[in-house]
Amino acid sequence: MTGIGSDLIGVIAAAVGAAAVLYAGMHLARKLGLSPAAWLLPAGIGLSMVAYSVWNDYAWFDRAQASLPAGSQVLVIGHDSQPWAPWTYLFPVETRFAALDPAQITQGADGTRRAPIMLVERRGQTVIVPQDFDCAGARIRPGRADWMPAGDDAAFATVCPDGGTNG
Repeated sequence: MTGIGSDLIGVIAAAVGAAAVLYAGMHLARKLGLSPAAWLLPAGIGLSMVAYSVWNDYAWFDRAQASLPAGSQVLVIGHDSQPWAPWTYLFPVETRFAALDPAQITQGADGTRRAPIMLVERRGQTVIVPQDFDCAGARIRPGRADWMPAGDDAAFATVCPDGGTNG
């Protein structure tokens, strides 16, 4: 399970765990003669849910990157800020990235190279887009589009490290 469903299960699990720990702590405090405030239990549960959600958002990229095939290279990282999480305007969250597995690069009969580019999104499906590279001509062709200048394309720099030869 991925996406919102797994996030929701994680938040619920954090809430149940926090509720158990807080309830036990409050019970112990009462046994010791202390009188903890009644609002501590729901406030602690809510705080644990928010803390888990924030951690989960910021830790996603590292977990997703670790699940890539060995040797894969991250080409581009997309950051995002969300109005319901105002701290993301100061510290944007990684929500998507493009990656390339150099082991999947193939040589074409016409001297071009082809590589599958993995487009990974935080709460979306991973899409694999084949892209052609003409190293000698410094051109790229994403999917079935027309050839275009490579410019400073990160995938081109990885597939054609020498920049000007197809060999």
